[in-house]
Amino acid sequence: MKTNYNLKMLIYKTSIILFCFLFNTTIYFKTLNIQITIITTIFSLGIISFIFLYDILFKNYMTSILEELSDMLEIISHMKSEEVFSTTEDTIFSKLQSQTTKLTNLLISQNKEIEEEKNEIKSLISDIAHQLKTPLSNIKIYSEFLQDDNLKEDERKEFNNIVLFSLNKLTFLVESMIKMSRLESGVIGLKLERDSLNETVLLALCQVQKKARNKNILLGLNEVDNSIINHDKNWLAEAIFNILENGVKYTKDGGRIDITIKAYEVFCRVDIQDNGIGISEDEFPKIFSRFYRGRNIGDAEGIGIGLYLSREIIMLHGGYIKVSSNKEGSKFSMFLPIS
Repeated sequence: MKTNYNLKMLIYKTSIILFCFLFNTTIYFKTLNIQITIITTIFSLGIISFIFLYDILFKNYMTSILEELSDMLEIISHMKSEEVFSTTEDTIFSKLQSQTTKLTNLLISQNKEIEEEKNEIKSLISDIAHQLKTPLSNIKIYSEFLQDDNLKEDERKEFNNIVLFSLNKLTFLVESMIKMSRLESGVIGLKLERDSLNETVLLALCQVQKKARNKNILLGLNEVDNSIINHDKNWLAEAIFNILENGVKYTKDGGRIDITIKAYEVFCRVDIQDNGIGISEDEFPKIFSRFYRGRNIGDAEGIGIGLYLSREIIMLHGGYIKVSSNKEGSKFSMFLPIS
């Protein structure tokens, strides 16, 4: 490309010089006037000088522009968003720089998201491995113990119960992870239908009633309003059940859990209030994280995935959840859009 440009410029300059020479020669032979010939010759030399000067200036300008473009490309290659051309000037290069800056910022953002996803996957794999380690180890160890023919009957029964407990925990863990994975990946979509929120809450209550009865925990439902909203009955019941189950788990025997359903103009509110062990305020942002378990839960069974699932399901419904707590118990409030 550079060779073609130089060749064209050489032909152009040669043509101008020949034209000026022929023009001055013609003027001389036509007029036979030395003064006129000198004037035309000076004028022709001025034109030729201007063309040569313009070519030099143009080459210098293009060299400068190419150097700045090179700097801009180098900035892009290093994922920076610095300015090379002035943004106050409305030129093609400033527009080009603006577009490349947007592209650079987009690439930086995408790289950041990819890095965050990689870290999230690493963290998830680590969490899953940690959660699977204990039940799998118990199953392996106690299964080996059960191979001993000299075991007493009470020992065999105890080891069988440990294996069964570990299998149940493993099954629950795998099922929870499948739900979590399907929700996060969008494999399943919510089937939103206009249905009674009160009936969905009752469905979740029925699922947790046995566990509450075993601890003599009273479940109270205060239906302030009969709310009809767009929601997926099964998935929302799952979210409410997880919160209720948590309340039963961390409420002492003989405690109480109250559920209140109240409708407002554009959303419905479901409050689940318990008189359990409570949650410290600094843990509020953490309790909805995957596999997080509170500091004061002691030996209570769980893997720290229920509240995470509840939040994800409620967010997919276009709602949100918040918590308030003190030493006298905790209250989880779900806000769901009516339409």
